[in-house]
Amino acid sequence: RKTMNPFLDLLLFLGTLVYSYLEAFVKLFVPAKRKSVSGELVLITGAGHGVGRATALEFAKRQSRLVLWDINKHGVEDTAAECERLGATVQAFVVDCSKREEIYSAAEKVKKDIGDVSILVNNAGVITAADLLSTQDHQIERMFEVNILAHIW
Repeated sequence: RKTMNPFLDLLLFLGTLVYSYLEAFVKLFVPAKRKSVSGELVLITGAGHGVGRATALEFAKRQSRLVLWDINKHGVEDTAAECERLGATVQAFVVDCSKREEIYSAAEKVKKDIGDVSILVNNAGVITAADLLSTQDHQIERMFEVNILAHIW
């Protein structure tokens, strides 16, 4: 890029800065219209606890129809019960997202019995607290299966 006059550079910077502040000020009082997710069929993986549970509860408050997957039966059933108390229609499934066959089977059942998913939240994840050199091979494989491959399956 050819160097401009430093004075013009400063003017351009100040103009952009003023515009950005004005835009932020306007957005403070005129919030963006949010898309309605009422009635949408939302599938959330890893819905048994943490971020997955919180996400399910937010969609439940917005009258979405929910399909919840988690490897933990007790956790996903608790989340489903909380969502139902908020008035949502909920189906809970125990699915191990590290197993391709379970994903395919559960997805087919959802499509056949409930309908086409319109919003997918791939939340399921596995982490290991140890550093990489201390992590065992099977733990690394499981992290890869759940955190990477499950999103593809």
